[in-house]
Amino acid sequence: MWKSPCSKGRRVAPFSVAAHPIRGSSAWQGAAPGLQMASRSGHIKTMRPSSRPPAAMLLALFVMAGAAALPAAPRAGGTPQQAEPLAEPQHRAWRAIGRVNVAGFDTGGFCTGTLIATDRVLTAAHCLYALRGHQLAKPGQVHFLAGWLKGGYAAHRTARLLRPNPGFEPNRRPDSRSLRSDVAILLLETPIPDIAPLPLALPERIGPEVTVIGYRRDRPNALSRIGDCRVLVQSPGMAGLGCAVTEGSSGAPVLQRAGQGWQVVGVISASLRGAGEVRVIAARPDAAFLAGR
Repeated sequence: MWKSPCSKGRRVAPFSVAAHPIRGSSAWQGAAPGLQMASRSGHIKTMRPSSRPPAAMLLALFVMAGAAALPAAPRAGGTPQQAEPLAEPQHRAWRAIGRVNVAGFDTGGFCTGTLIATDRVLTAAHCLYALRGHQLAKPGQVHFLAGWLKGGYAAHRTARLLRPNPGFEPNRRPDSRSLRSDVAILLLETPIPDIAPLPLALPERIGPEVTVIGYRRDRPNALSRIGDCRVLVQSPGMAGLGCAVTEGSSGAPVLQRAGQGWQVVGVISASLRGAGEVRVIAARPDAAFLAGR
């Protein structure tokens, strides 16, 4: 089932959509160590802010057949890493991460977004299509609340410009292009000068483990963290992760240590429910998109 960890409704709660069974494909078999083909009972879940099933992401993980040429991370065994709530004192260190509320200040849908420059927020492109008919929201309908915690926030800005990746088509059946294009930048109406952004990095490869921090359906008003999330397989523009996420997590930063700090190396796009080890697809922006091309 493709689910968007975004949210909808008067209460800002994560979005979910109907499940679609994955059809079997021999391309998955033996694709890479640690990557298993989903059984016919498996489902792709996407984090899409919509009230109706998204035809666009029906084949979401079939593209992993092309990604599997790169080696996977060593298998660690055990169950996928689970999210742990961040204690309130820890939130200050992650104020650059906030909620992206679509369609109103505290109504409509929500995803997670990250301040990557004083006036720019990185999130998932599908989060901006929260309106009926999968229409792109207008800038004034998209709000970023940095450091959102139990109704309070470190900063609030409305978007003045929305820049979804031009390769993302919300009504398109998924392929490698649509998944790796599931990134967007919000240009804010005014900068947020008193919060240090999290730098965005574009390494050729990420891992072998990453961290995901974001808001969730079951904890929409405070951050949760998944550490030691294994990178199982990757190709240019996307990566398959071995940790589980839930709605609300769409657009959440995929983080990698860099010295004493952290860098953003991707965003949560889609999650997989089924027999395989890959549980999450992360979309990774490229230099051309960041340059506005």
